[in-house]
Amino acid sequence: MLLQLLKLQSKGSFFFIAFILGIFLSLGFDPFNVPFISLVIVGLFFKLNDKFYLINQKSYKDFFSIGLAFGFGFFISSTYWISNALIVYGGIISYFLPLTIIALPLVLSLFYGAMQILNCFLWDKSNAKIFYFAASWTIFEILRSYLFTGLPWNLISYSWSWSVNFIQILSIVGPFGLGLISVLISSTIFSVKLKLEGMIFCSIGFLILIILFIYGNQRILSYDLASISNEEIRIVGTHIEQKDKWSKSTKLLIKDLISETKTTIIPETMAGINPFRNENVLQGYLRKEGSNYFNSIAFQGHIYDKKHLVPFGEYVPFKSVVDNTILSKFINTSSLMPGEDKYFPTNIIPLICYEGIFPNIVAKNRKNGAKLIVNITNDSWFGKKTGPRQHFTHIRFRAVEEGLPLARSSNMGFSGMIDPFGKVVKAVEPETNSFIEIKILEGIDTFYSKYRYKIVYFLIAILLIIGYVTQISFKKNKL
Repeated sequence: MLLQLLKLQSKGSFFFIAFILGIFLSLGFDPFNVPFISLVIVGLFFKLNDKFYLINQKSYKDFFSIGLAFGFGFFISSTYWISNALIVYGGIISYFLPLTIIALPLVLSLFYGAMQILNCFLWDKSNAKIFYFAASWTIFEILRSYLFTGLPWNLISYSWSWSVNFIQILSIVGPFGLGLISVLISSTIFSVKLKLEGMIFCSIGFLILIILFIYGNQRILSYDLASISNEEIRIVGTHIEQKDKWSKSTKLLIKDLISETKTTIIPETMAGINPFRNENVLQGYLRKEGSNYFNSIAFQGHIYDKKHLVPFGEYVPFKSVVDNTILSKFINTSSLMPGEDKYFPTNIIPLICYEGIFPNIVAKNRKNGAKLIVNITNDSWFGKKTGPRQHFTHIRFRAVEEGLPLARSSNMGFSGMIDPFGKVVKAVEPETNSFIEIKILEGIDTFYSKYRYKIVYFLIAILLIIGYVTQISFKKNKL
């Protein structure tokens, strides 16, 4: 069907195909995790661009529209679950549900549209577009992760979550680097032509794929992880609806799940505004300081305040503007305060809720001697399937990147221990109020934890240089 529409050569058919490709791209992410489909879809999107260029040449408006349609198809089919938060919140705000389903994917798709403007500028008949395409994709994933508070949700690298072997490359290049490599593989394979140069590029794509698997397999086999000590920690997992979270019965339930002697981790804000007095409990609670409230962690007399708050969930962007409009009748503009950039004075890297999807937050929280990543979260806002599963995948990648074990305590999500390879060592039984007890594993030094984004910046520069050299060589050969 897609090929038949392409034969029509109408601009509308290209926009429609881009939208369909975006929808199919979501199959590479949780909860579907179809192996390699993201490589196929990205490769087809690359071919779609090339086909459009051959017919219509450079058209910034149309390239932008193709990117917008692709991004909208992807985000509307992979982030629809975010609207569940409005249903849980209830009241008048639930009437904004249709707006959320459409508006957020549309805003996020603007990054793909902007990416396509750059692609349009760089596109030509040479093979330089292979390298430019991978570089531009990565540049705009980085921008999406930072601009307007940032939302690095479902970066292309997360489509590898189905394979522990393939994601080991995160320990060298990080999430953006894996994304760059993924798009490069797709564009090289789908650039195949019955010419020597095209066959070489296609072979390079498959070779990179094989190298990634071999590296991952060997990395896992090379380490025999041992426990840091014989001391066990307790990780609590709960399954409590949002409306019952701070009830008296819940407080008693949590108290019964806490160990008297072992370090115990409980989910985000589960202690309410009155934290438990046990110093062995790493607990999430709402901390009041003067007239301000913070989403915090308390442990061994130390406090960590959440740095990256959820827009509209924990704070309202442009609060002063909203307060002076009719929207103030529908939106509660009371906001939490963000924490300061300071280290948690223990050997733990604390991450509250969706802070864990930001690799730069991990970097800010990490200091020498870190032994364990701890993520506490409340996933009751995001339904029971897609949202919590995607959230867990994002967090799991941080363990591989940092080379550290990760303990996760969640309400209505995944709770358990992840090893430095991203494998689940032990998990709390789903949909229960219970716990596991487990020893902390040793960490592994990683190249990425030392150099971080410098690596992907270097790779982007290399691709742009190769693209430029390829482009110049092609023009000289035409003369």
